[in-house]
Amino acid sequence: MTGKSDVHPITKEDLAKHAKKVDEHMESISRGAERPSLFDLVRDIGEDKHLMAPEVQSSVQALRDGFSLFYEMHAILEDRVIDIDSGITDGERKSFMGAYSMFAASSFIAHRLNLLLGEDEFYPVPRKEDYFAFDLGKDNTLNDVLVRYYGLINTGKRNKTLKEGKDLPKGSVDFFRFLRDSALERKAGLNHSLVELVDSTTFNVADEFTISGFEASFEDETKTTKAEFEPVEPSEVIGNTLAKQEMTRDMDRIALYDPMVRKNPIIEVGGLSPSVLYDGFPGTGKTTLFKMGRTRLERRAAMVREFWTTLNIKGLPVKMLILSPKVKTKWYGDAGQGTSQLVEEAQRLDSYNIFLTDDIDMMFSGGREESGGGDKDIMNVLMQFSSGIGSSYKGQMQWWAATNEPTALDPAMRQRFMSKYDVTGPETSEDFSDLLHLKLGRWIKIGLIDIELGKGYAPNTERTGSVTSQVAGRIVQSVRKTFSTNPTFKDLGDLAKKFKDENPRFTGRPIEAVRVAVEKRINDYDIPEEWYTKPRIFFEKPYNERVGMLKEMCRKVDSTVVAEELTRYAKTEARYEIDRFEKEVERTMHNTKVQTEALSRMRGNKNVQS
Repeated sequence: MTGKSDVHPITKEDLAKHAKKVDEHMESISRGAERPSLFDLVRDIGEDKHLMAPEVQSSVQALRDGFSLFYEMHAILEDRVIDIDSGITDGERKSFMGAYSMFAASSFIAHRLNLLLGEDEFYPVPRKEDYFAFDLGKDNTLNDVLVRYYGLINTGKRNKTLKEGKDLPKGSVDFFRFLRDSALERKAGLNHSLVELVDSTTFNVADEFTISGFEASFEDETKTTKAEFEPVEPSEVIGNTLAKQEMTRDMDRIALYDPMVRKNPIIEVGGLSPSVLYDGFPGTGKTTLFKMGRTRLERRAAMVREFWTTLNIKGLPVKMLILSPKVKTKWYGDAGQGTSQLVEEAQRLDSYNIFLTDDIDMMFSGGREESGGGDKDIMNVLMQFSSGIGSSYKGQMQWWAATNEPTALDPAMRQRFMSKYDVTGPETSEDFSDLLHLKLGRWIKIGLIDIELGKGYAPNTERTGSVTSQVAGRIVQSVRKTFSTNPTFKDLGDLAKKFKDENPRFTGRPIEAVRVAVEKRINDYDIPEEWYTKPRIFFEKPYNERVGMLKEMCRKVDSTVVAEELTRYAKTEARYEIDRFEKEVERTMHNTKVQTEALSRMRGNKNVQS
C-alpha cells in the first residue's frame, strides 16, 4: 500500500517508450475487416488536402501520448499487484488494471483536446451503458476503444460534420470524457485492496498533468451552449412570489447532489421536480427568474466545492444548456440529432445541469399533426426525454421551459411537465413601486432623482415564510365546499372523474404531476443555510443519514392537500382552455374591426373603384 506522500513521476521519456506499440495499434485497427489506418482516416480533415491541419496533428499527438500513458500505467500497476495475494483473482486484477489505466489515458487525452477547443463548442456523443470493456487484457482493451473511436470519426466524416481541422478535437473530446467516466464508474465494482494501490498516489504526467488516485482532479472546462449571464438577486425578481420561492428551493436541493454516490438524497423524499413549465406574457420576468436561479445554483455549488475537494473530487460545474427555436436554423435537416445531443448532455452525472427550452411554444408550428419534419423530430426527442427522466432521475438536473402562450403548446407536451408556474410579473401596487425603485435605483443612489417612499412602503421587502401553502390556500374554499370531512380515496377518485368529465384531457398523466405537487407540500421547507456555510454538517454524513435528516424536516399532510392539488391542476388546465378561447375571440374581433374600418374607408373614398 502506498503512503500519503507517494508521488510517482511519469516522464516524456517514459511515454516515448510505448509510442511504437501505440502506432502499430492505430495503423491496424481491425475487427474482421480491412480498414485504412487511423492516421489515414484523419489526414484529409481540413482545407489543405496535402498537409495535415495543425489541430489534426495536435489531436493525433494527444492520442499517441494518452495511449502511451495507458501502457505505462499498466506496467506500473503490474508491478504493484504482484505484492497483493489475498484471494484476488486474475480477472479482478485484469479489470482493475484495464479500468484504471484507461481512466488515466482518457483523462489525459480529454485534457489535451480540451486545450485545443479554445472557445469552440464540442460535439456531444451519445452515451450507452456498458459501451466500453476494460477486462479484455491491455492490447484488446486498447483495440476495442480504437475501433469505437474509429467508427465515430468515420461517421463524422461521412456526415460531413468533420470538415475543418478544428472539427477533430470538437468531435473527439466528449468521446474521451465518456470513456473516462465509464472507467470511473467501474471503481465501485473493483476489489477494494486493488483500488487502495492507487488511492493515495499522485501521478505527475510529463510535468503538465496530474492524476490523484481514482478520483482524478483535472482541468475540464466543459463547453456548453452559452447564454448572456449576469448575477440576479431574489430582490430583483418583482412579483412571481411562488415561482421565485420554488426556483430558489429547487436550486438549493439540486446542490445536495452527491457526485460519489451519483444520486441526490432529496429524491428519496421527493420535493424536487425534474421538469418545470414557466408561462407568462412577454416582460413578466421569466428571463430574470432564470438568471436568479442560475445565480443561486452557481453560489451553492461554490459553497460545497471546498468539501468535495477534500475528498479529491473537483467541484461540479454548473452547465446551462439552451434549446431555442434557433435550433431549427442551426441544425437544419438535423434538428432531432442536435436536440438529442443537448438532452444527452443534460443527463450527465458529472455536473449540475439546467436544460432550458426557451420559447417552447415556438419550437413547433402547431400540434404534432401540423408540425413539419424538423419540428416533429424535436418534439419526439423532448417527449421521450420527458418520459424517461421521471424513472431515471438522479437529482443533478432540472428541465426549464418558457412559454408566452401555453395554449399554443401541444397539450400532450404541456402535460409532460411535472410542475407549472404562472409568471405574472408585478401585480400589486407594491410590486410596481418595487420595480420602479429597482429601475431608478442607480440615479436615486447618487442623488439625481428625489422621490419619497411614501407612508408604509419599504422597497424590495421579501415575503417571509412559505408561500406554497398560501397559494394552495386560495382554492381551499372550493375544496371545503365539496368535502365536509377529509376526503377518502373513493372521494378523490370521484373528484378526478369529475375533472375528467369537464376536460377529456384530464387523463392518468396529471396524476403524476399531482404526486410531485403533493411531495412538494410534504417538503414545504427551506434547506438550512448552515448546510452550505458549514457543509460538513450535512455532506460528511453517510448518504442514508442525510436522507434521514431530510425526512425529519418533512411535514405530514392529509387527504385535503391531495384534493387541493387535484383541483389546482384542473383549474390550471381550465385556465389554459379559457385563455385559448378568449385569444381566439379577441383575434376574431380585431380582424372584424380592421375589415369594417377598411370597408368604411373604401366607401368614403370616391376614387376607390367598387
